[in-house]
Amino acid sequence: MDDEELLAAIRQVLQDIVAPDLKALMVKVDGVQRQVVLSEKSTSAQLEAFRAEMGAFRAEMRSEFQSQRVLLENSVLRETAPIRERIASLESRRA
Repeated sequence: MDDEELLAAIRQVLQDIVAPDLKALMVKVDGVQRQVVLSEKSTSAQLEAFRAEMGAFRAEMRSEFQSQRVLLENSVLRETAPIRERIASLESRRA
């Protein structure tokens, strides 16, 4: 068997054995890559939905805090009104 025949035999073995396995592996790699891309898209969409939900929650909390602040200010004003009136009365007597 000369070098050319040996080289042809090795090529044939590679084509018969390695090439089909290599093609099968490439198909599997392509499939995994597609799954990764789909998973990334899904995760990205979930993250965006979460961000939107958190934004809405923040806005709701800000609104609630503002409402509570107004209620507290009104309560303080109601509670201190008699004291302010008394001080105003005392100051007007001094004048």
